[in-house]
This record gives sequence, C-alpha cells and structure tokens, in this order.
Amino acid sequence: MPDAHSSLAKNTLARSRVVAIWIDWYAYHIARFRGIQQHPLLVDGVWGIELVGGIGVHTGLKFREELPLDLPIETLMPNSSWQEAGKFSLSAKLWRRLSELNPDVVLVPGYYTLPAIAAALWARFHGRKSVLMTESTEGDHARRWWKETLKSILIRLLFNWAISGGKAHMRYLERLSFPARRIRHFYDVVDNQYLKETVGPIKLGSASRTKLPERYFLYVGRLSCEKNVDGLLAEWIRYREQGGTWSLVLVGAGPQTDLLKAIASNSVFARDIFFAGHKTFRDLPSFYAFAGCFVLPSTREPWGLVVNEAMASGLPVLVSSRCGCAEDLVDSGSNGFTFDPSKKGALAALLARMESLELSALTRMSDRSLEIIATYTPEALGAQVASIVAA
Repeated sequence: MPDAHSSLAKNTLARSRVVAIWIDWYAYHIARFRGIQQHPLLVDGVWGIELVGGIGVHTGLKFREELPLDLPIETLMPNSSWQEAGKFSLSAKLWRRLSELNPDVVLVPGYYTLPAIAAALWARFHGRKSVLMTESTEGDHARRWWKETLKSILIRLLFNWAISGGKAHMRYLERLSFPARRIRHFYDVVDNQYLKETVGPIKLGSASRTKLPERYFLYVGRLSCEKNVDGLLAEWIRYREQGGTWSLVLVGAGPQTDLLKAIASNSVFARDIFFAGHKTFRDLPSFYAFAGCFVLPSTREPWGLVVNEAMASGLPVLVSSRCGCAEDLVDSGSNGFTFDPSKKGALAALLARMESLELSALTRMSDRSLEIIATYTPEALGAQVASIVAA
C-alpha cells in the first residue's frame, strides 16, 4: 500500500524545478528541504524523494523522522530498510519517478550508491543540472591515488554542480579537479530556529526536573568506534582525577553501548556518568539547555551536525580536529576549542579549562556560538540552490 506521500505524489502534475533526494529523512533533512522550498525563487517548485522508510544506512538504528504531511515528499519504498531494498529496483523506481516529475535540477546525496548514480545519470541524460550534495573530506579515510583518480573522473562526468559543507570539503572537491566556481556551500545545516525557540524557555526551568545533573559536559551521537566516546570517557575520568567536578551526559545508542557502560561502571566516578539512550531531535533541547559545554571527540567525522545543534542552543563547544566542521564552526578561544583526539590529556586539559571559566566568559562563548551558527541555516542552503537554478 502506498503511503500518504506516495499518493500525493501521483496526483502532482506540475513540473518540479528542483527534486531533492535523500536515503531516509532525518529532522535535519526536513529542515533543509523547507529551506529550499521556501526560497522565493523556488516556492511551489520543489519536490522531495525519500528512498526508504525503514532503517537507513546505520544498521540497527532508526533515526528517520515522520514526514510532515504538508510537505511534497514521497517515499519510494516506505516499508523497506536500506539493507533490504534492492538497489537495482530502487534505482529503476527513482529513474521512473524523475521522468514523471521532469525537474530542472536534481540534488543527489553522494556518488557512492547505485540510486545516487542513477539520479545523476538521469539528469545528465535529460540535459538537466545534477548537483552533488557532499560532506566528504580528504581525511575521512585513507586515500589511494588510483581510487581518487577514478573518483575525480566519475564526479566530473556525473555532476554539473556540488553543494558542500565547508572549507575542508571544498578543498577535497578541488583536489578531485571539480571546478571551484561550481561549488556551493551550507549543505550541513539544521533547524536553528526550532532549537533557539525551544531551548530558551526550557532554560528558565530547573535541570532537576529533567533528572539531569547540575553542571555537565554533553555528548550527543552514535555510540560507535569512530565517535571515540571511549576516548571521551577516558579523558573525562582523567579530568575528574585531577580535581574536576562536572558530570558527563552521553545521549545516544550504538554498538559500543555495553562496552562504554562497563568502562563507566568500573570508574570511581560512575555515579556522575549518565547514559540517556537514543533520543529524537524533539527530545534533545532539554539536554542542550542545561549543559555547560558540548563535546564531540570523533576520530572520523565528515561534518558533525550535533555541533550545529549545540551552537544553535547557545553552547560553547570542544570539537575534535578530525571533524569536518571544526575549521568552519570553532573560533578557537572565542566559542570553544579544537583538540587532537589522539593526544593523551589534551581533551582533559580543555575540560578543566572550561570548568575554570567564569560565568561571564562562558556567556560570551555562548553568544559567539549563536553568532557563528546564525550563518549556517536552511535558508542559506535554499539561497545556494536557487543560485544554481538561476545560473
């Protein structure tokens, strides 16, 4: 049975100027889509395609949000997960739907899946603009020259334009010989306005009502190896051994959950480590509202959208230098600091430094986070897409 969005899609006869495609849509995908759809040059001419309605690329974890019924978005395989969906069948469905919508511009999520390649080929075959949406950096993986050469050829054949996250992502595209004049920005944005409007009123209450500690460092994300949460735990324990007093709140779930809980339970500071489990985007404002500082310790992170969320909530941030957003979002000493996640003691020293700051200094850092992130909005992404449509 088709879902409501699929039925709505079949009844749409008007030609869409822009089609945006993502595998499974999270809250930030919906925010991005609204930013594109609401641009004056694009209004009523934007359509969304979700490939699968089940679990996406993160096996065992469902981050998908329910799609708002007021938005023109359809799901091609609403009852399938990404792992279950046949990629050839999915690509064929996508090709047929693009032919029905006949857009001027197709926004394609990456170049590494068969449906993404099919979408880009559809656009090229029909003389439309294909736009690569990417947050890859050179440091995400070990790179081999021959693979990079093939990738360079592939993306220049498939895509007319690219929308990237920030400076590191643009450098990588240029290294792959993608023309700089055809690269746009602000791909990695979240719903700043929702966080601003929701976190503020929550702060007027008390953290005790939410069963959160009085002062704490906050991590939000998957509990998986590349996120380096075990490294964060080790550095936080070192910080506490050196006299620190703030607690640690970990929000998320993943394959390392049991390991991390075992590490925490063996610490003398176990009562000050809080595992909140997986939370939806709508659940997060309470955690952001009462945190003293946000920490993202990843050893590999293409961007790190939780840093956007934390900054939009008015938090100072400590961000690993391996995160793609670090260069763009962290103004060192002004709204936070970056650190080398492989350097023992580096993060513990910053945790202690943040606790030592006076309230006025933390307030200035909070204000600077809000100032920086005010540039990274869904509306800014919409303006970039509009510039491609008008080019």
